[in-house]
Amino acid sequence: MAASRIRVLPTAVAEAIAAGEVIERPASAVKELVENALDAGARRVSVEIEGGGIGLIRVVDDGAGMSSEELSLAFRRYATSKLVEIADLARISTFGFRGEALASIAAVAQVTAISRLPATTAASKIEVVDREPGPASPVGAGPGTSIEVRTLFYNTPARRAFLRSPRAEAAACLRVISEAVLGSPEVAFEARVDGRRVLAASGRGGLIEAARSVLGRDLGGGLLAVDRSADRITIVGVLGPPQSARPNRNSIVLMVNGRRVHQRALVAAVEGAYRGLLPVGRYPVAVLDVRCDAAEVDVNVHPTKREVRFQDESRFFEAVQRACWEVIKGAAPTRLVLAQETVPGTQPTDQQWLPAGSNVWRPGLVEAGLLGDQLPGSDAPNLLADADQWRFLGQGHNRYLVVQTRSGIALLDQHAAHEKVLYARVLSSLVDDRAEVLQPAQGLLDPILVEVGSEAVLALDGEELLLRRAGFDLAAFGETTLRCSAVPLGTRLSELRELLLEVLEPGDDGSAESDRRRHRIAASVACHSAVRFGDPMSAEEVALLLRDLSRTSGGITCPHGRPAVLTLSEGQLLAAFGRR
Repeated sequence: MAASRIRVLPTAVAEAIAAGEVIERPASAVKELVENALDAGARRVSVEIEGGGIGLIRVVDDGAGMSSEELSLAFRRYATSKLVEIADLARISTFGFRGEALASIAAVAQVTAISRLPATTAASKIEVVDREPGPASPVGAGPGTSIEVRTLFYNTPARRAFLRSPRAEAAACLRVISEAVLGSPEVAFEARVDGRRVLAASGRGGLIEAARSVLGRDLGGGLLAVDRSADRITIVGVLGPPQSARPNRNSIVLMVNGRRVHQRALVAAVEGAYRGLLPVGRYPVAVLDVRCDAAEVDVNVHPTKREVRFQDESRFFEAVQRACWEVIKGAAPTRLVLAQETVPGTQPTDQQWLPAGSNVWRPGLVEAGLLGDQLPGSDAPNLLADADQWRFLGQGHNRYLVVQTRSGIALLDQHAAHEKVLYARVLSSLVDDRAEVLQPAQGLLDPILVEVGSEAVLALDGEELLLRRAGFDLAAFGETTLRCSAVPLGTRLSELRELLLEVLEPGDDGSAESDRRRHRIAASVACHSAVRFGDPMSAEEVALLLRDLSRTSGGITCPHGRPAVLTLSEGQLLAAFGRR
């Protein structure tokens, strides 16, 4: 009889594989140990890292502690104090619950644990060797628990070989600790890397003080408090004003019931609230805790417990975005200023500055309503509220509008400025399902057949109403062709195919994608309808554009994130010309 090719793995191999799912890098071990400390009710947590966490990880807390019997049992796989029966998985209120963390760490490292119950006079110490806890011995220590992890991945060289530099691994560990500080601002934290203290949080200043400790003191008093409740969901936390934006998403920290999570829909909700207020490549500062009934969120999705699922994702998306927007709209205006040094670019020499009032007119621009229409009202902040009081001085290179403001000079990118106005108008017709069609449409005497491909035709299904409110009248005409009977007013028919491909870009379902889809449609229509970067504009057209800007809410960028306005104050001008 042939030998069986299927065999049961040795215990050591099976445990090493299982440990790899939970402990991917030193930061994973730090996360599990810190969360255990918080679950134990710690009010003070200290973390030490050496050699990027490979040499040493030590987490000390003043929590509930364990008896000698509990300490030995804690390192057995699937041993936990947080679950009793399978029904408990439906309402998880603790960070840990799988009973795998300590066993997984012990499978790939040398571990020493010391713990003491507050009611006892002596602590217990055990050492875990080759995944087996040794006998407990009495030692002197304060109430709480200390876990010391050394030589991480000593028995899994393949995992160690794929780690990054000690500095990068230490940074990842610090990020985990920082997230714990933000999630538990009432707990005092201290973190040391290679003997140097790199983070300290008192646990007494609330979330704003914790955010300043983690994200930087430069935020000062600019953080905006968030505390909104609706539909059984409470959003608490802090947001940075638009001018505190960062070059990456690392400062967007989202939690669900205090647990740090990676949830794309929630990130999209936060970024969507800042849309139009930040340039491309800049991301908001946000620390938010989404609090809800534990039964409405499933945290038992992945061994790392980073991913969660909601029973109704759209409800959470809308709650987060609305809470953020209600706070942001009251933020102080963003001001764009010149850098210390400006390197002049190469300008065309065949175009000249046009004086204000020059007799240049493009028939149809004002008559068609692309400039000068009354824009829908909004309670959002208007950062250009006095633009209708600016005085037009001239147009440079058919690209830039030069105006005199109350306190200096402003330069406008004419295309971006007009795009901003049109974007606000189109988006308002797409966001409110009860609104009538607000975007003017231009009927075509002879419908146009546009070849767009099968994916775009399929994407039209279910989107007809949204696109009609944006000014389109579209119908499928075969598998790869659309019949277009109307377009948004001002659309260049030469760009119609490109526009349709943009607005019909296929996407996934869900609230986050719906929000992005509305933004994409509004931004595309605005871009293909706005005055071109290089078209001459008359004084009347500029005056109408400035009037519309004064009635358009939001920031100073176009929907693609390019600045539309550059302001130079009187003080900047005096300093630039050496007059003060």
